[in-house]
Amino acid sequence: MRDIVYKHSAGGLIFKDGQVLLINWEPPRSTFDFPKGTIEPGESAEAACLREVFEETGYRTTIHAYIGQTHYEYDWEDGTHHDKIVDYYILQPTHDPAVQPEREPHETFENSWQPIDRALELLTKEIDKQILRKAIILHSHAKHEHVPAE
Repeated sequence: MRDIVYKHSAGGLIFKDGQVLLINWEPPRSTFDFPKGTIEPGESAEAACLREVFEETGYRTTIHAYIGQTHYEYDWEDGTHHDKIVDYYILQPTHDPAVQPEREPHETFENSWQPIDRALELLTKEIDKQILRKAIILHSHAKHEHVPAE
């Protein structure tokens, strides 16, 4: 019987100029997803999202809206089976990155800004594509809500 590792993570989607920020794992390998990471003990999902996105991308952000949650399972190289839940948020960058990301040694990836249509093609997991589709709807509704009346 193999060990099962339960993980709860949080991550975010940053939109800017019609593009969304993806993480390209081990470039130039074509594995793409969103910045995210494990929620630490005593940390809220929101705080983990902001911390992980900053550590992985170098972008400081604020939370604009909650998108939803994904759940998936996978096997790790060490033989453990991972059961993972991820809470996702739409994020607004507060500035362009001024610092180098503080990635962990195993995090061999780079930031990849992509037009939304291309991002939908590049994302590796179908559940990430679903999160992006949901975020697009939420993001477009939020933009229209903030338009001042003339």
